[in-house]
Amino acid sequence: MGAWRKLDRPFWTGALGVWLSVIVGITGCSDNDSNDDTYVDPEPGHPAPQPRPALSIQVTSDDGSRTRVQTTKGLFEERDPFLKPPGNNHLETVYENARDGLGVEMAHTLPSTPTSPYNLHPDPVVSEINATSQRDDIKMLFDQMQASLTNSDSLEVADINRLIDILEGNPVQDRVYSGFPILHYQGPKKQKTVSPIFDKNGEVIGGNVNVRQIWADNHIESDTAFIDPSAVWDVPWTITYTVDVLNRGTDDFSPFVMYFDSPELSEEGKPRKPHIGLDQTFFPMEDGTRVVFEIGMAPARYWNLTYTWGWRKHPPRVQVIENALKRFSGKALPEWEISVFGSDPTASEQAKLDAIGKLGDIAPAKVMWNRMHDLKDLVAGTNSTLTETQQSSASDILVAARRAFVQWKDRTKLPDGVYHEEGCDLTLLYANNTIYGEFADGSTGIYYPWSKRGADISVCLVNGDYYDHAYTNIDFGGARGWENTFQSTTEIGGAGPWFTFGRVHWWPIAGTPSLGEINVPAAQTINGSDVYGKHTVDIEFNFEPSRRLRFYQFDPKHHDTAVYSVH
Repeated sequence: MGAWRKLDRPFWTGALGVWLSVIVGITGCSDNDSNDDTYVDPEPGHPAPQPRPALSIQVTSDDGSRTRVQTTKGLFEERDPFLKPPGNNHLETVYENARDGLGVEMAHTLPSTPTSPYNLHPDPVVSEINATSQRDDIKMLFDQMQASLTNSDSLEVADINRLIDILEGNPVQDRVYSGFPILHYQGPKKQKTVSPIFDKNGEVIGGNVNVRQIWADNHIESDTAFIDPSAVWDVPWTITYTVDVLNRGTDDFSPFVMYFDSPELSEEGKPRKPHIGLDQTFFPMEDGTRVVFEIGMAPARYWNLTYTWGWRKHPPRVQVIENALKRFSGKALPEWEISVFGSDPTASEQAKLDAIGKLGDIAPAKVMWNRMHDLKDLVAGTNSTLTETQQSSASDILVAARRAFVQWKDRTKLPDGVYHEEGCDLTLLYANNTIYGEFADGSTGIYYPWSKRGADISVCLVNGDYYDHAYTNIDFGGARGWENTFQSTTEIGGAGPWFTFGRVHWWPIAGTPSLGEINVPAAQTINGSDVYGKHTVDIEFNFEPSRRLRFYQFDPKHHDTAVYSVH
C-alpha cells in the first residue's frame, strides 16, 4: 500500500494554511474544477448540483518528485458499497433533466427513461463495412516478411513501407482504418468546430459536429480530440458519431459526457464548478458494421468533455474529446498539442519526423516504427536479397518488432524497459501520448483495497515521451453521489442487466488547476540512454468509491487516449 499511510494529522494541519493561500491565487476561467467550497442553490440536491465538499489538500515536495493528496470527506455516512451495494452514495433515480445551480433545466441530460430507453438519440443507422483492422494487417505483414526471409532470403520493401504507412496513418488502399495513425502525433490536426443551425430569422437554434472513430481490439482511435462549441453556447446541439467497428471491436457505444455548472456561478478568472456527468447511451455494436449516432448535447456553456469508453475492454479501450475553449496552466488545450507537435505535423516529411520524434522510443508503437526503419536501412541497395549476416540481423529486428506488436495490443501491462517502482500500488507509463498501467498485485483495472474511507494508493508516474506530461485524478460520484438508470439491452444483443446508464456528480481529487498542476517531466537521452521522468502521487481517500468507477486518471494537457481509469 501507499508509503505515507502512517503520516500523522499535524502534517496536514500545518500544510493546510499554506496550501489554501496557493489555491486563492490560481485562475483560469475555463479550467475544469472548483476553487470554492461554498454552495448556493435555491433547490440543492440531485438532479440539481449536489453540495460541493472542501477541496483536497495537495502538497508537492520541494524537488517536485512527489505529491501527497488528502481528499475531503464525502457527503455520506461510511458504508462499504461492495459489501452492502449499492452504497450510501447511490442516489435515488430521478427521471428528469439535470438542473444547474441557478435552477435552469439543462436539455439533453436525461439519458434514459422507462418509456424512452435511448432518450438522447434516434435509432442509429447501421451498415456493413470491411472489418479488417490495423492489427490484422500488421500481423499479416509480419508473417509475409518472415516467410520471405525464411524462403527466399529476402524482404520486400513494399511490405515494410505498408507497415510504416499503417503506423503513421498514411493512406492505405481499401481499408476503413486508412488515415488513423497508431502513432499519436497528430493532435494539432484533431480539432473541429460546431456548425450552427439557424432558423428563418437567422437565430441560432442548434448545431452539429461530425466525429469519426474506429473501434478494434483494445483501441478507440478518433479523428477528433477537441471541439470548439462557441457557436452553440446557449442552445442544445448534437455530435454525430460515425463509428467503424473492426475485428474484435464489438462493444456498447457509451459516450460519457461531463458538464460544469452554470458559468454565472463562477467568479471571473476562476475555475468552473463541477456538476454532473452521464452515460449518454449504451448501444451494442458488432464487428464489421458502421454505426452512426446523433447524440444530443446540453448547451455548450456547460460542456467540459466527452469520454468515450468500451466497458468490455476498459480501461484500455478509451478516447476523449475535450472542449477546445478550456485552458490548463496558461494555455488553451489545443495549444499544448501545437507546442509539442507543431501546428501541422503532416505538412512535410520533416515536420512528421520531428513530431514522431517527440514520442518515446519505449512505446510499443514507436518500437515497431523504429524497427521498420531499421529494416529499410538494412535492405537499401540490396535488391531485396540479403547476405547471411543481413538475414540474421533482419530476423532479430523482426523478433523485436513482433514483441512490440504484442505489447501494443494491451495497455494493462507495462512494456519492456519499464518496471514497477518500489512501494507503488500502480505504475503508469506515458508513452506515445498514451498511458500504459499495471498494478503491483497483478489485477487488471481494479483497485480492490479501496472500498471504505481511509484507504490509500501510491501511483508512480513514468514519462517515456520526450515532452512533459501532467496528471489529474477525478472522482466519479463517490464523494457527491451517483445514480443508475437501468435499461436492459438484452433484446438487442447488448449487455443486458450487467451495465446501466448512470449519472454522477463528479469532483476533483488531484492535479486540477485549483489544486495545482502535477507535472511529470519529459524523458531525456543522456549518454545514449533514456532517463525517464518520474513523479509519485500518494492519495488518501476519505470517502467511499462509486461502484461505477473508483477514479478517473488522465493527462490534462494531452488527453485524447492518455487515460487510465480504475474500477
